[in-house]
Amino acid sequence: MRLLLLLPLLILQVSVAMAQEQLVTGKVTDEAGAGLPGVTVLLKNTTNGTTTNPDGTYQIQVPAGGGTLVFSFISYLTQEIPVNNQTTINVSLKTDAKALDEVVVIGYGTQKQVTVTGSISQVEGEAVNKSPQPNLSNALAGRVSGVIINNRSGEPGYDGAQIRVRGLATTGNNDVLVVVDGVPGQIGGLDRLDPNDIESITVLKDASAAIYGNRAANGVILVTTKQGKTGKPVVSYSFNQGFSSPTRLPKFADAATYGTILNEIDYYNKPAGGLNQRYSADEIELFRNGSDRDNYPNTNWLKEVLNPYALQNRQNLSINGGTENVKYFASLGTVYQDGLYKNGATNYKQYNFRTNLDANITKRFNIGLSLAGRQENRQFPQQGAGGIFWQTYRAYPFIPAYYSNGLPSQGVEGGINPVMIVTDAAGLNKNQGLIFNGILRARYDLPVLEGLFVDGFYSVDRGQSFTKSFVKPYLVYSRENNNYRPITVGEPKGSLSQIQENTGLLTANIKLNFERQFGNHGINAFVGYEQSENRLEHFEAGRRNFPTILTPELSQGGTRPEDRSNAGWSWVFTRKSYLSRFAYNFKEKYLAELQMRVDGSANFPSSSRYGYFPGVSFGWRISEEPWVKNQFAFLDELKLRASYGQLGNDNVGSNQFINNYILASRYVIGGQVVPGLDLTKLANPNITWEVSQKTDVGISGILLDNLNFEFVYFQQKRKDILASRNASVPQVTGIVNPYGSDPLVPSENIGQVDNDGFETTLGYNKSIGNFKYNISGNLTYAKNKIVFIDEAPSVLAYQRQTGGPLNTSLLYRSIGIFRTQDELDKYPHDPNAKLGDLIYEDYNKDGKITADDMVRTELGNIPQIMYGLNLGAEYNRFDLSVLFQGQARARQYVLPDVGISGNFFSTWADNRYSPTNPNGSYPRVDTRTGSAISGGLYPSDFWLYNTAFLRLKNVELGYNLPDQVLSRIKISNVRLYANAFNLATFTKIKDFDPETSSSNAQFYPQQRIVNLGVNVKF
Repeated sequence: MRLLLLLPLLILQVSVAMAQEQLVTGKVTDEAGAGLPGVTVLLKNTTNGTTTNPDGTYQIQVPAGGGTLVFSFISYLTQEIPVNNQTTINVSLKTDAKALDEVVVIGYGTQKQVTVTGSISQVEGEAVNKSPQPNLSNALAGRVSGVIINNRSGEPGYDGAQIRVRGLATTGNNDVLVVVDGVPGQIGGLDRLDPNDIESITVLKDASAAIYGNRAANGVILVTTKQGKTGKPVVSYSFNQGFSSPTRLPKFADAATYGTILNEIDYYNKPAGGLNQRYSADEIELFRNGSDRDNYPNTNWLKEVLNPYALQNRQNLSINGGTENVKYFASLGTVYQDGLYKNGATNYKQYNFRTNLDANITKRFNIGLSLAGRQENRQFPQQGAGGIFWQTYRAYPFIPAYYSNGLPSQGVEGGINPVMIVTDAAGLNKNQGLIFNGILRARYDLPVLEGLFVDGFYSVDRGQSFTKSFVKPYLVYSRENNNYRPITVGEPKGSLSQIQENTGLLTANIKLNFERQFGNHGINAFVGYEQSENRLEHFEAGRRNFPTILTPELSQGGTRPEDRSNAGWSWVFTRKSYLSRFAYNFKEKYLAELQMRVDGSANFPSSSRYGYFPGVSFGWRISEEPWVKNQFAFLDELKLRASYGQLGNDNVGSNQFINNYILASRYVIGGQVVPGLDLTKLANPNITWEVSQKTDVGISGILLDNLNFEFVYFQQKRKDILASRNASVPQVTGIVNPYGSDPLVPSENIGQVDNDGFETTLGYNKSIGNFKYNISGNLTYAKNKIVFIDEAPSVLAYQRQTGGPLNTSLLYRSIGIFRTQDELDKYPHDPNAKLGDLIYEDYNKDGKITADDMVRTELGNIPQIMYGLNLGAEYNRFDLSVLFQGQARARQYVLPDVGISGNFFSTWADNRYSPTNPNGSYPRVDTRTGSAISGGLYPSDFWLYNTAFLRLKNVELGYNLPDQVLSRIKISNVRLYANAFNLATFTKIKDFDPETSSSNAQFYPQQRIVNLGVNVKF
């Protein structure tokens, strides 16, 4: 009753409140009159705000008769408009013509784009989020110059790209340093970050990376995650469903063709036996017509093992908002990837979260807290992907996957049937990874001097990996006289191994900064200190001879001493660093920057633990000169810049400055078994880091407001590369292992590699009414040359690695196929060569084919040329983006191990030289290619493939639902989209993806992904 009495009063109060507010609507456009989506509309000095819809319209509740609306958008000038009882406010934002205030992320800070003097490229998070590839590293390919990216595998959970900044520059480790939210080498890395959390990705390619000292030689990638923005909470949800399939799979010889090939192999080994020594013509026909599935099958193993596509999906829920004093961003995400295998055990599941909080405690003091975590669940069958595809590709087509009664066959050898090894029949290999990243930041503006402040961070990273692999026996069947005999594959009893690995990283950083503009003079400087500590603890244990496979736990295994195993180790690694930067500009026209970092690394002896890594750069904005402004009005921006830096690479094995021993050998003393101490590596007390001397010269500019360009020439000289003197140290010393394993002789800083090239970018964007479009292209050419690598003096000049690029091969030159006896008599050849074998060039003209005829190839498998073309368009509620990516000047040696050991690609089988096809373009078949004259016995450039390609790397089409529909259900925006990854590939290679690094092409193939998704904002 009391509530009923109060109800009229409540209604009156609500009515009065509503009367005190008014609804303001309007549209925000650019200078051409086109609607601008995503413009922030904020009631000044409040948290009341909104963003414009895809057509530029907005609506906002404001106090009746008062207040000021603030309209802001990237690359446009901010406008403030008093409401003054207006109910409709339309705004035309003006372009910030020179984008002078655009800020880019650099090492340990940010900088205005126009004052940047280094070679820096930045990709917005919105761009990488357009890729349906779950691995973030693949989304960068083709988007920026100077970054060479190759995806070598499409296996769920292990599909990360290989990233090289400006190609290869060392015989040692070429890995790029990844910095996430300011933390160098953060545990968890780049690959599995959620693209929905990414604000931007920046690549430091020249002396601009010197601020990261002895970890910067291979380039630096800076990842910045999203922060909260002032305004009312914005809740976003996205979901996409993907369908992945191989970009390229080979076709194989059918049973009839392969049976004929085996007959030919027998004929070559025993000509007197004729062409049907193994299978008669009638049996070949039975293989061909498929009338007897059990006795004369014709199995397509790829169809038996692989599904035509696999499912994947990603979803993300985030909230973003805040006041002037507290801003927040939080997100939750999941990822699921299934494997291609039929009834397969392979899949990958990920769960991740991120929370970024920023708070102004006082006017001068603010703090930030970032918390992020991820759980990665990987599951695989007992066979690895390489083994699965090796067994599948070589499987005989005349063996059934399953007999007609449904029982699995025994496969090729040892009972290994490809349709069984992809399942959990042999047990499961499960790996769970847990990652936590926490960062506490603080900043205090010192009252003693304007622009002087102290900031820093303390980060805690933890990683945990737990692997549990249980192997169990399973049954396959052999068929004899219509009887099916079971065969146990593997050990008769189960076995289990478990591995636990814990990693940790603690990083502390503090800096004293000064940022100030004195009239025409601008200063941005800091000095700082940073230290970090990495830890790793590894433990593993195993049990064998499980009485039952129903209890896969360590405590349930066999009880004999030989049924048990265990091992463990740990290490600690520390760094200490002193860092500084001083940047100066005069009228933002003349620019100079000096960086210095002093790094101490535990990888080196105390006497030479610290190194000095300076970087200097200069810039001249020619467009700011009066004579340019007056005479070249079309020239909006033109900047010349140059840089030089000395950077380091300490990514080498630890403890190389002392003798290394292990407890390995065992001896019996007094009836007791005691361990012995083995020397495994001699000490090098003078070990130090690699040194990279980088020089950059570039020009960039903007013409006619819409056309932007950049051209950069770069040069790098890498010296003090750690390498072993295997070639010049005589083997009689006993300290060099001639069989390829790690030698006893220590590594020394003796290697030298030069790297140089250029990169260029050209872009154009235009708006015509409601239609906007943009186009940009980038090209990178990076060539390296080995200046010194330890080679024996006796190595022939044309076989030396010195003077050539990295990753090359030593191969014979093939000049044809022996087709006549006259050719066999004419050309030097192996004594066992026959018609149909490859003809090799007698390079040294000594009348024989020997190892001295092998020649070093000109190119390796890292492309010297990488390019990309980005296209984009928007019209009303539709948007389209297209990315082409390609590479050139790359080679890969591929020779599958086939013969009687396995099936042939159809390209070889259908075009082979044979007694009935003397004009075949491929050499004759042999017992085994690995030991064949036309194969592994004489590795030749016949099997060296040109891996140049052009891909339709990414395409996305989106549509924003009309506001009239959404307003009824209180949703601010819904965007539907379809996108694709690796949609089309143009290359001369037919049997495998050109990005492979596999020498036998037996690997989990790269994926083509077609994806459907929706983004919803509340």
